[in-house]
Order: sequence, then structure tokens, then C-alpha cells
Amino acid sequence: MDGFHLYRSQLDAMEDPKEAHARRGAPWTFDPALLLNCLKKLRNEGSVYVPSFDHGVGDPVEDDIFVSLQHKVVIVEGNYILLEEGSWKDISDMFDDKWFIDVNLDTAMQRVENRHVSTVELKQVTLKATRKQHFNQPKEKILISDKEETPQEGLVFLRSKNVLQQLGY
Repeated sequence: MDGFHLYRSQLDAMEDPKEAHARRGAPWTFDPALLLNCLKKLRNEGSVYVPSFDHGVGDPVEDDIFVSLQHKVVIVEGNYILLEEGSWKDISDMFDDKWFIDVNLDTAMQRVENRHVSTVELKQVTLKATRKQHFNQPKEKILISDKEETPQEGLVFLRSKNVLQQLGY
């Protein structure tokens, strides 16, 4: 789902660009309408190009991943795809099966930090760790509180080109 982040230029155009960049990753810093359109096109037409995201670059790459009829299972991974509010509810309703993976909060935070360290210069690590504390823990708490209402059963999306290959598709 990372390919559906708003571009940095879109965050720059917001009322409080500093806050928008600091909170990047919050539900309002994504383009759920684009995600929903891609899911509908995939469901109705059988194939779609979707954006990818390179954390080293910091912006989505449009039409970078092609999902076609040959892909028997499509996994949609992301923090908000099961939220039951606003546009996210329409996205959640698209799935044939829904899975919630319950990960210890400390483990999840360590994984976020490791991802940031692998994609940024060392001098930026402290900034990223501060950002992680500022935003990602509240985000994880949103997800944990929503999981009680999340069915354990949909179409599920791909985050990288390798996901389907790793699953053998």
C-alpha cells in the first residue's frame, strides 16, 4: 500500500506542511481513492498497473507494478486497508478475505526503525527514530483498537514486486 502515499509535493501544499511530513503514514497522508480505483479495475478488468514506493526515494513510482490475470492471489498489505471509516471502509469491503497479523508493538517498532536505517543516511537516523515515536506508536494503537472488529477472513494487495514471486505465483 506504500505506493499510495501522497507525494511529498502534495504534503508541501497542505495547510501545515511540516506536520504533514512528520505525520506521513497517517491515514490522511495516503490516496485511498486511487487505491480503491485500482482495486475496482483489478476486480472488473482482471489487470491493473499500481504504484510502488521506494523509501530511499521518498515518493511513489506511478504504474510500476503490473498485476494481471496470471496472478491467482493478490495480497494487499497495509496499515489501514481494514479500517471501517471514510474511503477506507470502501476499500475494506473490496476484499474476499481479510487477515490481521497481530505483532508485538515493540517488535513492530523495531522493524520500522530497521527499515528507516536501511534507507536513509546515518545522520538522519535520529530524525527517523523521533518521527517513529511521534507517529507510529499511535498508528499501531489505532490498528490494535480496530482489530476487535476486523473479520478473520478478501482480496489481500502487493507492496513489492517480489511478494507474488515469494508466494510462488
